[in-house]
Amino acid sequence: MAAPPLIRGTDLSKVYGTLTALNNTNFTLMPSEVRALIGANGAGKSTLIKILTGAIAPTSGTVEISGTPVALGDPRAMIRNGLACIYQHANLAPDLSVLDNIFLGRQPTSRFGLVNTKAQRSEAQALMARHGIEVDVDVPVGNLPTVKQKEVEILKALALNARIILMDEPTAWLSASEVTKLHETVRALKSTGVGIVYISHVLDEIFAVCDTLTILRDGKVVAETDVAKINRPSVVELMVGEKLARDSAQASSKNRHPRGTGEIGLSVRNLTKHGVYRDISFDLYAGEILCITGLIGSKRTELLQTLFGTVKSDSGTVSVTGAPAVFRKPSHAMARGIGLVPEDRHRDGLMLGMTVTENLALATLAKFLHGLFLSSKGMAEAARASIADLSIRPPDGRHEVGLLSGGNQQKVLVGKWLNLAPKVLILDEPTVGVDVGAKAEIYGILRRERERGKAILVVSSDLEEVLTIADRIAVMVSGSLVALHDAGAIGSKELVREIGGIAA
Repeated sequence: MAAPPLIRGTDLSKVYGTLTALNNTNFTLMPSEVRALIGANGAGKSTLIKILTGAIAPTSGTVEISGTPVALGDPRAMIRNGLACIYQHANLAPDLSVLDNIFLGRQPTSRFGLVNTKAQRSEAQALMARHGIEVDVDVPVGNLPTVKQKEVEILKALALNARIILMDEPTAWLSASEVTKLHETVRALKSTGVGIVYISHVLDEIFAVCDTLTILRDGKVVAETDVAKINRPSVVELMVGEKLARDSAQASSKNRHPRGTGEIGLSVRNLTKHGVYRDISFDLYAGEILCITGLIGSKRTELLQTLFGTVKSDSGTVSVTGAPAVFRKPSHAMARGIGLVPEDRHRDGLMLGMTVTENLALATLAKFLHGLFLSSKGMAEAARASIADLSIRPPDGRHEVGLLSGGNQQKVLVGKWLNLAPKVLILDEPTVGVDVGAKAEIYGILRRERERGKAILVVSSDLEEVLTIADRIAVMVSGSLVALHDAGAIGSKELVREIGGIAA
């Protein structure tokens, strides 16, 4: 007799007033299965995950674990039944050791009430041996690289006897080599019978590590299939709809604008910071998108920080629209018409507890000052225009930014800098942690701003993204700019070779 699914959700629906977030959705996960759960913003992924983890109760429907119905809306019941979730942002105590994090809140004790460190260590070593994970249990978690922190979270889940692990964007902040290592860990877990729900916006990962996939759109399952039986264009079309998929594909294959209007927006000559980057020279033209790509650690971000005044160079020059510029702090760069969309929107870009209106005004507060007071009316009017222009959802400036989807948060961050009316817009990994549909929307925004004459500089590790949006492509290796191409003149294989520093 075949084993029942590890988890089965049947006819799950969630209704908020007049909004149906999830509509009669069925979902299963078998032992030793890695199932991708994908969909555009608002598709219902988060609602489904919250139901499965017990964070919310569905309006209707049932959930079974190993064939047994479980209480809904009770996170502790789900944990007791062997379900754990690893989120995009680490849920660890950085100053405590790996060992303390694995057993936090449930440390085994001796008969005298003292923590039994020997028992902890023995159990941790057994878990690591069983699942092929290696980590120093005595090191503070905050000292570990990100991929090792993910492994600690996996060990923490396994120590709770988790047989079902939900991974929500587990590789969002990992380098390529770290992604490979995490995928090895996923495969090792699968071999022991653990079932994994893998949520990712990166289609390369879905095809690399997942066995099956479930695609949600508008709160419904629109596809459920083996990964081997579907191709990338079909996945994109199912996620975002035929028109958006077609429009995005057409835009990426046409309308390249290398050197844009012919007017130089930003000129960099022989820029050097000792031990970081050296002898960087390039021109960025008005009306073009120049993408700089390379491995994590190639010092692309440090270069952008210099161009925005947060890191000082040791030598070299920068000019904006033909005039020499020296940026000792970001306000100098902003005054010269440069805006920077940072890589980590939560840490560096947005105030998550503030409203959409407030966040959109952060880079331009001075224009809303009336004496000593800010004009809330002026801010609200400007926000309404940005919300409409960028299709931010929900279209309510009073909404708290931290409650928006990742893609809509990113659109707010881009809008914050567009409100500065910059001549040069710089973006560092502009679509990290956003889904395919939101990516297409952000690409559309960047192309539109290019048509309006902005000079746009993008740093991205995502080669598919680079080849989709770039007019020209620059490659950085170990702090040096080693190549600069018109986008239509180079393919992915040649780019990979250059990024890796491999001679043709």
